[in-house]
Amino acid sequence: MTRSDDLESDLSDSGTDDAPAPVKRKRGRPAIVTGEQICETALEMGVATITMTSVASQLGVNHATLYRYVTSRDDLVRQAIDLAIQRTDFPEPNAADWRQFLWDTAVALTGMLDRYPGIATELAGGTFTHQVLRRGAEMMAGLVALGFEPTKAVLAMEFVTDLVVDHSRKTEQLDGRVPSQSMPSRDKLAQDWSDPADSEEPSLSEIIAAGRAAIGVEPHQWLESKLRIMLSGIAEEIAPH
Repeated sequence: MTRSDDLESDLSDSGTDDAPAPVKRKRGRPAIVTGEQICETALEMGVATITMTSVASQLGVNHATLYRYVTSRDDLVRQAIDLAIQRTDFPEPNAADWRQFLWDTAVALTGMLDRYPGIATELAGGTFTHQVLRRGAEMMAGLVALGFEPTKAVLAMEFVTDLVVDHSRKTEQLDGRVPSQSMPSRDKLAQDWSDPADSEEPSLSEIIAAGRAAIGVEPHQWLESKLRIMLSGIAEEIAPH
């Protein structure tokens, strides 16, 4: 494989740390917005927590203006996610080998979800869009071109994307970038995962200690470990030989 040694390096090289540019508005004239500006603002604010009113307020327009471009809050979220996907540099389906292709896909998807908090939470909740489905189909077709059977291509791509989305959702909620009523903060989770009172179970204490240590691992490093295991499983079970 030609990928770098770790996911963190690949994410750094991909330039995904740049924050979305804020929407610029002219002073002294009624605000004029476009559909793209509305979606950009939704991404900047975080799609999991926006309302039509909050986006309109950020843009300096009446919320009724937004309905010229979107039909509802859910429609705005879907269009914003599609814009994020269009602006993300996903790998071409003609990569040298399937491992590299899936690794690069995970890097690109992780970078997009890092850049736009809330998308992982929306995707994990079942929000599907035109670009999500189309991009997924293109990636699966890329695996078929690399020798996978169609059903196994769907399995492999779904394994990787589900892993990245779920990991990113947990991370953005644990770190407080997206509010959650059910997910505690990272510190609170480590604190609550206390040692068992029963001293006759030392093995359980060791497991809990390992779990608490895992909570403090840098999220990209933890994702990398899971991704390596998953790729090994794909190689063993469903990859072409």
